[in-house]
Amino acid sequence: MELHGFVNIDKPLGWTSHDIVGRLRRILGTRKIGHAGTLDPAATGVLIAGVGRATRFLDYVQYESKSYLAHVVLGVGSESSDIDGRVLTRSETAHADNPPSRADIELILPEFIGDIDQVPPKYSAIKQDGEPIYRKMRRGEDVDVPVRQVRVDAIEVLEYSPPDLVLAVDCGSGVYIRSLARDIAEQLGNEGYLHHLVRTRVGQFDLSSTFDIHALCEMEFPQSWTSVATAIDIGIGHLPAVVVNGDDRIAWYHGRSIHVRSGSAGEMGEPVRVLAGDGSFVGLATPENSGAAGIVLRPRIVVPQH
Repeated sequence: MELHGFVNIDKPLGWTSHDIVGRLRRILGTRKIGHAGTLDPAATGVLIAGVGRATRFLDYVQYESKSYLAHVVLGVGSESSDIDGRVLTRSETAHADNPPSRADIELILPEFIGDIDQVPPKYSAIKQDGEPIYRKMRRGEDVDVPVRQVRVDAIEVLEYSPPDLVLAVDCGSGVYIRSLARDIAEQLGNEGYLHHLVRTRVGQFDLSSTFDIHALCEMEFPQSWTSVATAIDIGIGHLPAVVVNGDDRIAWYHGRSIHVRSGSAGEMGEPVRVLAGDGSFVGLATPENSGAAGIVLRPRIVVPQH
């Protein structure tokens, strides 16, 4: 039995995302496994693994919106902006007699909502010259991390007992919560680092539907596969769908573009799921305007039906 689909893992503390992939390869007996969106070892929560053909669709999960619970400690700055980094600075506001108030924090949070400029941590997996910059930092090399624009949809203060601040964050892909913690503290005239992070959602996958990696070790595969896996089509169900039948379905399997009526193909240039008349998932396409020929679906990924 071939295994194809997504598995929603609750990543344990101390594990890297690569550790999860390695363990799944041993559990499932296949090497064709990847993951959507890296979590640092100090973070826990939702990590989506793609197995088999699902690896080709991980980008369509990875770039979905995400939700986090972030425990920030104010008054202390760390080299990596999280708990794993060497403490660099301590500010006077770390003392109990002079912390920022909850009102102070809530007043500045709107500045971090919307499309914002963010500088990722220097100790991160972002690559320069083909190499993660954290490796350059560990060698003592000077690293200039470029500013990039990211999207933050919402930030809410859940708890505040100085110096501990717990935030709920909804955001787009590519946001570094470590940087957000650092920058919020800085805007308060303070220092701050991310003490712990829980990713509670990636797209439609949330913490309530995760599987414990240790529990998976106790299960028999492939017999248990259908009880833990999410079908590829369901995992990217946020994308619009187009149905093909008859000769169009045959043409699709041969990698040819298909003509469809206007209004049935979603936004031009944006990916759509392609379904056969029986409801089976047959791949992804890009709708394009071909002038007099109307709208065509150009294959991105064709899924074999065997």
